[in-house]
Amino acid sequence: MSRSMRALVAVAAGEPTDVLRLESRPVPTPDAGQALIRVKATPVHASDLHVLRGRYGFSPEFPAVGGNMECVGRIADLGPQTEGLKVGERVVVAAIPAVPGPPVAGTWQEYLVADTYRLPAVPEQLSDSSAC
Repeated sequence: MSRSMRALVAVAAGEPTDVLRLESRPVPTPDAGQALIRVKATPVHASDLHVLRGRYGFSPEFPAVGGNMECVGRIADLGPQTEGLKVGERVVVAAIPAVPGPPVAGTWQEYLVADTYRLPAVPEQLSDSSAC
C-alpha cells in the first residue's frame, strides 16, 4: 500500500492565489545516495513567487510543486546503500549553487527526496525558522 502526502501544487504560471492547489500525492521513494525528508518547515522566498508568476530565469513544467530553495526536516528513510546519515537525523535540504546536479525543487510538500550531499545536519537547539 502506498502512502500519500499533501503538496502545494501550481497548475500553471500566474498569481499564487489563482494557481496554487493543495493536492494529495504519493510519498516519493529515495534511490541510492538519496534520503526521504519529512519536511518540517520551508520558507517562501520572493524568487519562489516570481517563478510561479513566470517572471524568473526559469519556469517549471506545470503542474509543479512550489518551493525552490531549501527546507528543514528529518530523515524518514534512506535509499539503498546510502551511508553517512541516520533515519531521524535533523537536516536542512540546501540549495548549493556551486555543486553540480539538479537544483532543490518542490519543497512545499510534506516529503521530498534529496541527494545526501545537500543535507547538512542541523543542531537541535536551532529553531526551524532559523534553520531555513
